[in-house]
Amino acid sequence: MNQQLKKLAVLLVSKKKDHTCLPYMQQIRNQFPQHTYIIDEEYKNEPVDVVITIGGDGTILHASRMFQQIQTPPFVTFGKGTLGFMCIYSLRNQYEVLKNLQSPYNIELKKRIQGSLNGQYVYTALNDFFITKGNSIHVVCLDIYVNDTFVTQARGDGLIISTPTGSTAYCLSAGGPLIQNRVPCIALVPICPLSLSFRPLILPLDVKISIKMNANSRGEGVVICDGQVQYDFKRNDCFDITPSKNDVRFVVPPGHQDLDWVIKLQRMLNWNSRFQQPRD
Repeated sequence: MNQQLKKLAVLLVSKKKDHTCLPYMQQIRNQFPQHTYIIDEEYKNEPVDVVITIGGDGTILHASRMFQQIQTPPFVTFGKGTLGFMCIYSLRNQYEVLKNLQSPYNIELKKRIQGSLNGQYVYTALNDFFITKGNSIHVVCLDIYVNDTFVTQARGDGLIISTPTGSTAYCLSAGGPLIQNRVPCIALVPICPLSLSFRPLILPLDVKISIKMNANSRGEGVVICDGQVQYDFKRNDCFDITPSKNDVRFVVPPGHQDLDWVIKLQRMLNWNSRFQQPRD
């Protein structure tokens, strides 16, 4: 078969409730009519060759959620959101990017972590899990274990367990470190701890982290997974986090380098920029 006529099963995932994405989706269909297209609302776990996202980071997290315990197809991510730190491509280059899917392309892997609540698998996260006190007025008391060894007790508004990918999300807002994607680690970041000495902790990615709600905790809380779904987290409950074997595969342009990550920090987050007031 002629390579230019190769047919692909394409899953289209767009930003929720943003009707301005629809013309771009239709344009993709018109430019590459040989492919079979499925929109995310109609997806029934059938095999797909590639996932195209149009939106921001939340759209990518939604797409990741659709492939929980399996290896994802290649993700081609177009930015059309408020930030889109994970978005690789601009919609201005839509045709050129998608045309190259007919040829070998470069893949960047982003690690995920999976969570189990009281021994039952619940979610595979690309960004993070965070345990918060929810609507309670009381702080939560969380016992932290690493490889079944007690490490410390966290009292405060909660705890974030973040991947390197998630380090530019809630982790960053809570005072956590910025972590380059290729560093194989996981970050534990307290949320408003009742201790000045509890600082963010970086651990190897291959450890098992267990968070137990202390039986004497005044408050109870919730576990929130990638900002997508949540589960009640009550006294004596245990949430285990382990590395997932199923990465998210991002299609990246030729020459894509680690330096691009630093450039995004500067361009999108104004990283380390001085704040100056104009002088009269």
